[in-house]
Amino acid sequence: MNTRKMVINTIIAALYVAMTGIFAFMSFGAIQFRVSEMLNHLVGYNKNYKYGVLAGVFIANLMFSTLGAWDLVFGFGQTLLSFIILEKLFKPDDSEMKRMMMTAVVFTATMVLVAIELYLVLDLPFWFSFVTAAFGEAVVMVVSAPLMKYLNKIINFAEKMA
Repeated sequence: MNTRKMVINTIIAALYVAMTGIFAFMSFGAIQFRVSEMLNHLVGYNKNYKYGVLAGVFIANLMFSTLGAWDLVFGFGQTLLSFIILEKLFKPDDSEMKRMMMTAVVFTATMVLVAIELYLVLDLPFWFSFVTAAFGEAVVMVVSAPLMKYLNKIINFAEKMA
């Protein structure tokens, strides 16, 4: 990875951490709306953004989560698994909006890992945790899609990472 891509991914990681920290009160637990998850949409523009998002997830969970190592494993694992699935699903001719919707669906479905974590660590009911965590993820991903599309017109995410 060249210096430019490393710097961009460092900025993405810092944004993820900052956004998670600012909204920490609603970024963790069974009912969560992690605003920083909107940055997951970046992989729809270029798969190399995954490094910055993954680093951001790891650092944010390390700094702000009350679940400690559990969140490093399950939260990071949920993001990594989602990116692996999306790399297999994305086709070169997919539209911007199709990629965003696939990203929203995959990240929402993989919240099953967070539900397992909440069940194991906090003894919360699995289905309650899955439904509420998945709902929060879906809301953030769907609501942020138009914003990311708008920002892409200004920034051109694919070109920046090229």
